Amino acid sequence: MMNQGIMTGIKCCIKKDIKEVLRTGKLILFASLALGIGVMIMGFTLLFTDIPDALALELPGFDIQSLEDMMITLYPRRVGGSCGVFSYYIGFFYSLITILVCNNIIPKEQKNGKWILPREMGYRGRDFLTSKCIVYGGLAGLSVFVSYMLYYFTACTMFERDMTFGNALFLAILHGLNIFFILDYTFLFAAWFKSGVVAAISMIGTVLFVPDIMNFLPIGKYMPTFLLTFVYDYRSDYGETVAPLIFNLLIFAATYVFAVNRLDREEIM
Repeated sequence: MMNQGIMTGIKCCIKKDIKEVLRTGKLILFASLALGIGVMIMGFTLLFTDIPDALALELPGFDIQSLEDMMITLYPRRVGGSCGVFSYYIGFFYSLITILVCNNIIPKEQKNGKWILPREMGYRGRDFLTSKCIVYGGLAGLSVFVSYMLYYFTACTMFERDMTFGNALFLAILHGLNIFFILDYTFLFAAWFKSGVVAAISMIGTVLFVPDIMNFLPIGKYMPTFLLTFVYDYRSDYGETVAPLIFNLLIFAATYVFAVNRLDREEIM
């Protein structure tokens, strides 16, 4: 009966949060941001990679090889490389914006007293936290998955195809999970430390800097941030994702327990 009551509370909170995401336009933000990044990268690729050819016509005899090599590196006209660039921009800009948009949701709701009446009716802080993780993390991750696959299909019609559908599907799922965890960690840290600022700084620092640092360390391939690097490099050695994914789940479970215990202590007080 107790488990049934807990699940009922979470289900009601999920319904409420879905309505909230729709009402506040955050679902539109998640989807349009991911798709917008895709359109931007595709546009940059088509525009900038034509610049060397245009300069060659305007400036006969001018050595543009280095410029051409740089453009190909930054915006490759191969499906795999282009999807890798898109993934990086998602990991950088999409994560940054969604973290900043969502980091203060839980502290703000607590500060404004939105949890007081529901708690008196039997709801618990863990219900609100779990619901936020499922709804916001799930919808943000789903938006990235859909946008990745759309980008892949579009790139296949324009660029040299060097990535299979199966590889693209795996990477799309993995990057959706990356965003799911990133946003959920933001909520958990915000509940744990009772500060959206601390949560935002922690996650932004982790997402933006840790993957590059871990590339130089032997243990980097076992860290959760390796999952971001895996997608950026559009790799296909899927077995390499098992260890960091398991480690990520263990860290996530521990963080969830700490955050929930913090909320439970508040209810007792």
